[in-house]
Amino acid sequence: MPTTVTGIDDVTASSSSGYGTEPAIATLTEGALLMRLILLRTLIAETTSRPEIADAAGLSLAYQTLAELQRSHPAEVATLLSYPHVGPWLAQVLQRLHAEPDDAPTPLWADCGYLGWLAAAGAIACLPEGSINLVVRNGVVMLPGIGRAELGPAEDNGHCELHWTRDGALRFTRGTSTVLVPSQDDESDPAWLPLRRLRGADAEREVFLDDLDPFRYLLDGQQPPRLTTAQAGTWQQDFAAAWELLRRDFDRYLVPMRSCLQSLAPLSAQPLAASTSHTAFNGVGCVYTTAPADPCQLALTLIHEVQHTKFTLLTDQIVLFDPDSVCRFYAPWRDDPRPIMGLLHGIYAFFGVTDFWRIHRHADCHRSMEANVDFELWRLQVEGAVAQASTSSLLTEAGSQFLNALSAEMRPWGEEDVPTAVRVAASEVAIAHRTFWQVRNLTPDVAGIAELAVRWIARAPRPDGLPPADQVDQSTVPNDHRRLHLPAQLKLLDHAAAEALSIPEQPRGDRAYLAGDMAAAVALYTEELRVDPLRPQLWAGLALALPKLHPDDDFSVLDDRAEVAAHLCQVLLADAEGVEIVELVRWLSRYPRTHG
Repeated sequence: MPTTVTGIDDVTASSSSGYGTEPAIATLTEGALLMRLILLRTLIAETTSRPEIADAAGLSLAYQTLAELQRSHPAEVATLLSYPHVGPWLAQVLQRLHAEPDDAPTPLWADCGYLGWLAAAGAIACLPEGSINLVVRNGVVMLPGIGRAELGPAEDNGHCELHWTRDGALRFTRGTSTVLVPSQDDESDPAWLPLRRLRGADAEREVFLDDLDPFRYLLDGQQPPRLTTAQAGTWQQDFAAAWELLRRDFDRYLVPMRSCLQSLAPLSAQPLAASTSHTAFNGVGCVYTTAPADPCQLALTLIHEVQHTKFTLLTDQIVLFDPDSVCRFYAPWRDDPRPIMGLLHGIYAFFGVTDFWRIHRHADCHRSMEANVDFELWRLQVEGAVAQASTSSLLTEAGSQFLNALSAEMRPWGEEDVPTAVRVAASEVAIAHRTFWQVRNLTPDVAGIAELAVRWIARAPRPDGLPPADQVDQSTVPNDHRRLHLPAQLKLLDHAAAEALSIPEQPRGDRAYLAGDMAAAVALYTEELRVDPLRPQLWAGLALALPKLHPDDDFSVLDDRAEVAAHLCQVLLADAEGVEIVELVRWLSRYPRTHG
């Protein structure tokens, strides 16, 4: 099929619009498949000297089967090797090949048996009838894109024979035991679990609803159950409605989405209050998400996560930034520092989130002030993140061009009609979270803080510069310093609704601030700071309340160096008496504000 993409520069230009085109995604997908083939050949080569793994896993037979199928059915094999979980599987087995010691509970040869499962799935799709020997891993055989056979207990690793016929029947034979599957979609036998599919509309291709594959990229602690038939039906209803919403209002996202979305992996059977989603860097094509609360949430999740997918495909093949793994950047959608790759990933994903609310805030189902705040907030936050990345000195020429184009696409959004109260609320959320992040994640130079303490006690002028700061070890952040609850309440623009969201562990000053009592808020925040001067939630509230209580004074240190105020306050409260926290913040902020 001819394509309008003529080179990798065209792909970058297409992606830098924030949307991407079908030809561009096709080019990137071809590149990703080539890299996956290289990794597969690496696995075969590195196991030739370890026959105890290669023979038990049946790697030679599986590879030969796929090679033969590739000659007669190249498109089917390309689709099979592009299956999302092939990437995480390859990463896992290649890592284990070099692990010393390899203490995983599942034998490595059993993990390598996934290649045979792929070969079997390909043979079933391409050949009317046949048989193949397969690995049984932890009691199961998974046929990617088809389903899973339960053949033994969870600790059982061995082999079986699979036979299939032209009428769609499968027969798994292991010793004297047989599991007969009359139809691949049959759910009547608990020993066979078919892989379900989601359909957006009659004319759209299907997307897998994958709650079966053992090589899904699940995060620590995630063990989602198999969905019931009724729960799968609810997913189908939400997916169909979400797809229709995307088709109607977000076609610029849906067109490339059709090319790169292959499956959804549920992380919960029921919607959760704290919904989560993610993608895998080496498993593009699958979106992992908790059950959606409604179709709108699912549509937003698909836009968000497929933005990550497109950016992963792009950065696997285009160098947009210099290698740098230091977590140094403020990503407004995270509470912890991020490396340049994480910052750019977030920028691209939240471009989609911002655009979703820019459009969807006018829909009947979400025509609310909170939806307007979501748009305005993420617009501000993405702009700030772009500014950080642009001045980082880590972008290549291609990266600068990419980010400039993306920023230009967003520029007209700043002219959108947004109520004044919404702009205020979005600004407050941005200020609070930025101040919170600084105190949570940064530790200023100890000697510099000591010098500031000496100057404060002597009532000497503040020095021209403030001490540099380093990122803290995230494992040392106390549990009660990790999350900021106030933004969720600020976004509501409603005191009663915000009050209903209050939680016991919140600073007491938050309640006073939300009620509009700035004097009480400042008094309560400073009172609690005398107990825990490094608690970031208190400084976040103070950054909002102080300028309202004293509009003619400068408290700007809380905007850009709040960690200095927090650590100086800690030192002074430990070594001196009568420390007035508000005066200390004034002293650290250099210039008085003037009217006009």
